Amino acid sequence: MSKGSTILVLGFLLAFLPFTGFPNGIKLAFTVLFGIIVMVLGFLVRQERLWLMRAISGEHKTDAYTENGPSFANTAPVEKV
Repeated sequence: MSKGSTILVLGFLLAFLPFTGFPNGIKLAFTVLFGIIVMVLGFLVRQERLWLMRAISGEHKTDAYTENGPSFANTAPVEKV
């Protein structure tokens, strides 16, 4: 299930939670739990959107770095006599 559909389902559950027959303490616990989950998922969706916008604009580059200096990858091994 994607983040967006999870937020939609939790919103649906929050909308109908007052009409269930649960005691007030359980309703409050579900409301707080669902609210925290929606906040976390909303934050993750926002971060993903910002990352994609940076990638599309070319601002987001690769995070791989190389060292400046000679490369020893193409040298032949030295034989000891």
